[in-house]
Amino acid sequence: MGLFERIFRIGKSEVNAAVDKLEDPIKMADQVLRELKDSYQQAITGESEVKAAALQHRAEEQKARTKAGEWEKKVNDLLDLIEEGKLNAAKGNTLATAAAESHDQSEKQANEFAAMAEKEEKALAVMETAIQQLKDKISETENRINLLKSRAKTADVSEKINKTLSAVDTDGLMSTLDRMDSKVTATEFRAQAYAEVRDNTLSSEQEINKILGSTSASSALDAIKAKRNANKTA
Repeated sequence: MGLFERIFRIGKSEVNAAVDKLEDPIKMADQVLRELKDSYQQAITGESEVKAAALQHRAEEQKARTKAGEWEKKVNDLLDLIEEGKLNAAKGNTLATAAAESHDQSEKQANEFAAMAEKEEKALAVMETAIQQLKDKISETENRINLLKSRAKTADVSEKINKTLSAVDTDGLMSTLDRMDSKVTATEFRAQAYAEVRDNTLSSEQEINKILGSTSASSALDAIKAKRNANKTA
């Protein structure tokens, strides 16, 4: 592989990658649907034009055949007049010949119109099949786009959530929480230690007052309880 060919392939690959990044799946899918619908409308318009032409040629065919029938009748009428002696044979044959030629010309035109109409009708049959297939393809595309939009929405939300979750340092956060818990525990231990140290540093008088204070409070409570019991028995 030559150098320029390798450079070309690398450049082409980079361009394709850039284009791929720019492509929005939903927008591209909608564009596909629009193109299919545009093609469908063009096909319908073309079908209508061909159908109109076929109908017109069938009408022209019928008109020409009617005319041919009229000329054939005139030929027969002229021959009848000749046979009946009501018309000069030479003149009658000349007129009958002219009428027969007109008959043949009308028949030829009728056959030409019939051939054109038949060709157009065959084209219509092919068109109708293709148009129905295109219509089915549009329906299939609409269903796929609805599913694609649903999938894209789910994927987008999932991507955002997973991206957010992937950025969360749970181990680090738990480690921080453990350190904070340890700090609080250490503070609790220090508070308890300070309390024990304070009790150990009380003077004898303070310790006696502390004990007596607790006793007095207890005696006061006992006195109120005794009074309540006395009121109940009175």
